[in-house]
Amino acid sequence: MASFATSLERFHRRRIALSITLGVVAGLVMFAAGQQTPSDTDPGMAAFLHMVPLGTVNKGAVIPSFDSTGRRTSLITADVLRRVDDERIYAEKLVVQMFNADPKNDVRIDLKTAFYQMAGQGGVLRSTERSRVTRADFQIEGDSLIFDTAKNQGRMTGNIHMVIFDSGTDSSEVPPPAESRPSSK
Repeated sequence: MASFATSLERFHRRRIALSITLGVVAGLVMFAAGQQTPSDTDPGMAAFLHMVPLGTVNKGAVIPSFDSTGRRTSLITADVLRRVDDERIYAEKLVVQMFNADPKNDVRIDLKTAFYQMAGQGGVLRSTERSRVTRADFQIEGDSLIFDTAKNQGRMTGNIHMVIFDSGTDSSEVPPPAESRPSSK
């Protein structure tokens, strides 16, 4: 009977971890949607896509993005960028940083390799290698990542590992009373 209870506890912990992961991904989507709308980014990305010559390898690429007030909203860096065809760019060691007015809400995405594919009004960023998304209060890693810029929706799959830093301040947990805490004697 103890093994059944233990497996139920594991299932419950996995379900909580999945819920937290989905919540974080939804938060990233809401953050990205609050940063910029797809109509703001698509013309610039399409123009940039066509500035990269077909088949040419571009090393040390740095692509900043600014809002109408001149505040930097994002910074994309890559060790290697190569335009594969009219619709796709391949990148190695791609880092996407999204900046918010409040620095604790800044997001960083690290991808070993990725493809960006233009698709109608938006694009899809896709990586099939281990990827990491970091913010001041969490870090999540997974074996693959897909982000649709038109829908502002992303998905991370495969061997997901997430660390939430100091969740007690966000979850309104109440610490146990001092008399119930173990003594340090």
